[in-house]
Amino acid sequence: MSEITESARSEACTLRLDKCNGFEGVVFAHKNGGRSGMGQKYLDEDGKDVGFYACHYCHSTYDGQMPHPYYKIKFLMEMAEFAIRETDKKLVKKGLK
Repeated sequence: MSEITESARSEACTLRLDKCNGFEGVVFAHKNGGRSGMGQKYLDEDGKDVGFYACHYCHSTYDGQMPHPYYKIKFLMEMAEFAIRETDKKLVKKGLK
């Protein structure tokens, strides 16, 4: 586990979908290329992880394991970009980016 993935402990979910659990089971969710991108971990130009803090519900919905009745992939990808920006600000404050 990298320092970035470990940094998710005690953080709040930054994706915040409709049934978000907030602080419960938050992990660092790696950016993917949609539902087909599960397992592919994105890295930035410095080799650092790219992603966001996500509770179990938000992470499962983003990865397509828990399909949502009306969230489309494009919407989830847009929401993830906002979450990535918010998470990156927290990572900078922690000295991890």
